[in-house]
Amino acid sequence: MKKQFLMGMASVALFLSGCGQNSEVKIGVIIPQEGSLGDYGFQIISGIELAEESIKKDKKLKKKYTIIYENESADPNKVDVALESFGRLKEKGVTAVIGAASSSATLALAELANKDQIILLSPASSSPDINKEGGDFVFRNYPSDTLEAQMLSNVIFQKCKLQKVLMVRSRNAYAEGITYELLRFARKSSSSLPDHVVKFDSDPGTVDFVNVVDQIVEVAPDAVFLGAYTDALIPLIREIRAREDLKGTYLFTSSSFLPGKVAKALGSEVVEDVIFTAYPWDTTTDPARSDFARDFDAKFGTEPTIYAATGFDALRILAEAIDGVNHRLPNEIKSEMNKIQHHGLVGETDFNKRGDVTHIPVVYWMKNGVPVEVTAEDMEKIKREFLTRLD
Repeated sequence: MKKQFLMGMASVALFLSGCGQNSEVKIGVIIPQEGSLGDYGFQIISGIELAEESIKKDKKLKKKYTIIYENESADPNKVDVALESFGRLKEKGVTAVIGAASSSATLALAELANKDQIILLSPASSSPDINKEGGDFVFRNYPSDTLEAQMLSNVIFQKCKLQKVLMVRSRNAYAEGITYELLRFARKSSSSLPDHVVKFDSDPGTVDFVNVVDQIVEVAPDAVFLGAYTDALIPLIREIRAREDLKGTYLFTSSSFLPGKVAKALGSEVVEDVIFTAYPWDTTTDPARSDFARDFDAKFGTEPTIYAATGFDALRILAEAIDGVNHRLPNEIKSEMNKIQHHGLVGETDFNKRGDVTHIPVVYWMKNGVPVEVTAEDMEKIKREFLTRLD
């Protein structure tokens, strides 16, 4: 009896220690640091590092948070590195993981996260398949491609009245997801869509972009949607703009387009009038964003993008959700994530029943090397130019 009593007391002590103010919470990070996703990864990791510093100074937080960094494959189609990273983080006893960046890796990690009841929060993955296949322990504070596709469809087909729009995409989960969603909306609006999608390899180093653009020329579309990460968009846009047959063809893409990097690589004339969706990120209108941009530039020598902000917010969201519960009880953390209303750098973040966040994208186009929001007058002008061309 005495032995049972002592064992019971030890269990109680262990439980109470889990609720104690000084309990250590381990949070893993699985984000790429090189390759096609390297630019996104640098921004996300840098944002997390600044959030880590802010958490250490935050006297409202009761627990101690230790961040353990692991890697994700440079190739968005390869998930083995992310899976191995998750295994190591599990062995180290992490309560949650921030990652992955690529939709392919997040989908692969989702099964493990649900099986092991470890919260997985992606600051960048946007494939709609995550809505369907993610599971109860998978969240993301970057919106689904469905929102961007709906906005793009409205601009392309309703506002600008373009009809023959060719879809050109990379072979990875992100590009497949947003292209599929755009096609889903497009088929309700246009009877002139080409009957095929032009696809190319996910590794831009292996792609013959001359051949890809030859296929675009053969279709002679009114406009082209480009579904790819920035490292593939750069040579693709360069080759499209070099073709006389495609002069005047409207180019659309999505939030994977990094305007600063593309403009620097191609020059402002080449990227002029490229239209893309993105989520608002103005560091001059909000004091918290301004402070963040100043600290980011001081530490890393460059400006933060919205991916730095989603990385920062991801860690702050997890700390807010975990701090008031026993972090050794996964269902309690999951419940807190489902209830959370976090005011962060990207605005208000709360999650729907699928673990998705809702933000409204904005449509921009490149003017003199910088992104400018597309206005109703701009879209009306595109419509008139296109209809005049048809006449």
